[in-house]
Amino acid sequence: MAEVCVHIPAELEIGFKELSKEEVKTVFSAALRAKLSERLMFKVADKLLKNSEITDELALKWGSELKEKVAKRHGL
Repeated sequence: MAEVCVHIPAELEIGFKELSKEEVKTVFSAALRAKLSERLMFKVADKLLKNSEITDELALKWGSELKEKVAKRHGL
């Protein structure tokens, strides 16, 4: 297993001193897993959308239209 050295900001240091070594490992492991997963999903999305003809403006327009239709359907 790889090791990582982490510098904890002063404002968080007090909280981490209250945790056991095992609890700190669990917190960092979960945070790292979540962040890595998020970054990898964005990389995959970028690859999938690389040749897309859909612009940000078009996606926003479609989102607004869908939101209006859903609100209308539900009487909002």
